[in-house]
Amino acid sequence: MMANFDIQACAKRLEPWIVKTPLVEVDALSQRVGKKVYLKLESLQRTGAFKFRGAMNYMLTLPQAEAERGVITASSGNHGLGMSLGGKLRGIKCTVVMPVSAPLTKQERAKAYGATLVLHGNDYDEAQQYAQMLAEQHGYTYVPSFNHRAIIEGQGTIFNEIVKELPQVDMVVVPVGGGGMLAGLLVAKEQSEIDVQIVGVEPTGAASMQASLAAGRQTTLSTMETVADGVAVRTPGSLNLEIISRFNPPMWQVTDEEILAAQKLLLHESKLIVETAGAVPVAGLLAAQLPEAVENVVCVISGANLDLLTLAKLI
Repeated sequence: MMANFDIQACAKRLEPWIVKTPLVEVDALSQRVGKKVYLKLESLQRTGAFKFRGAMNYMLTLPQAEAERGVITASSGNHGLGMSLGGKLRGIKCTVVMPVSAPLTKQERAKAYGATLVLHGNDYDEAQQYAQMLAEQHGYTYVPSFNHRAIIEGQGTIFNEIVKELPQVDMVVVPVGGGGMLAGLLVAKEQSEIDVQIVGVEPTGAASMQASLAAGRQTTLSTMETVADGVAVRTPGSLNLEIISRFNPPMWQVTDEEILAAQKLLLHESKLIVETAGAVPVAGLLAAQLPEAVENVVCVISGANLDLLTLAKLI
């Protein structure tokens, strides 16, 4: 399975299109945790989120016949933005289905990039089902949000950038929704043969990956409740689950209260605007007891697409 992935080739393909985002040490976090804590600011990626990497890689590798049919995807927001901009850059017609609860800023920006926006369903999973139905009706090419080789490869390029800039990194902590970023970093780690511990963090109210790992099969949560809309996924990706099961990384859970506290801390003490999903790994790190051998930790800040009203409440 891993032979189908080539993170290095993907990184070279994406180089003209993506931002090599900053990796910064944050004193406020280092002091709290007692380790050197760095943030990989994918919040400064094009579209304001890491999802552009996987979306653009998909667009760059899409066969011409499929591109001509136009693409459709479902997204809680950030993947939709990545596909929207990717479609604009590649001249490919793009339709994005978002749940009705998607933040207004994500809806407006998808339209600004030229995508056709459809609002349907109460969460990502319902939007996904509707997008697949529309794909069949109209002949569009359906693009998964996280469960595809090209998407996973794109997200995996984050790992390459981290270890190149910080060779002494001991641990990388990432948010988990459908599992694309975690799977991508695990594949990239194996292909690089660099010994780094990778940790996934889910909200307690949306821990579908951990439920699936515990069951030994893809599992759908019957209920889901979390403030972190960007990782609110009831059913994780099957390919991602297969990869994550193989490597069996540590998995943490965080409460909504811990997520909101981390988001507020990043704003007030580090002057960083981060959406709730982006604060998930920091929340996990603040709640964790780290091994003594771990000295240098990186949290991937996945995105910064939040409404002004939400930002005003944080201030």
